[in-house]
Amino acid sequence: MKSIQIILISAMAVVTLLGGCANSSNPAAPISTSSGLPTSSSSSFIGYGVVEDIETIKISDDGKNITGLLVGGAVGGLLGHQVGSGKGQAAATVAGAVGGAIAGREIEKRIQTTNREGHRVRVRLSNGTIYTVTQSSVSDIKIGDRVRVDNDHVSHADQ
Repeated sequence: MKSIQIILISAMAVVTLLGGCANSSNPAAPISTSSGLPTSSSSSFIGYGVVEDIETIKISDDGKNITGLLVGGAVGGLLGHQVGSGKGQAAATVAGAVGGAIAGREIEKRIQTTNREGHRVRVRLSNGTIYTVTQSSVSDIKIGDRVRVDNDHVSHADQ
């Protein structure tokens, strides 16, 4: 009974420590940037301008999802617990939990980092300021088009 408690406490400590290593980027944060203009998190009209450049980029989701870490740790711990007896079994359980957590996190990262395509659109606003927006689609916007920048999104000015 005491070895099960030690195993559980060890596994929880390992999961907690590895969870602290997870990426702390905020996937809900806006992915738009600006040059020369203050930005706010509220909806706002930025201005009109002309598209100077459109760059295709890869956008990866490196969120703080720890599902793979937890599931991998649990599965690894259960498999490790099947090996040996006594102190060897406890060590195998902890090693299985750590190895499973690492493997689970890597698998989750590979699934999530299937980079999706995005577009970085650079707009010269009417006041001469350059404003850059990163968005998933540009529809039929081309370099030289007159556009409206609203809510950190570029669209045709006539819409």
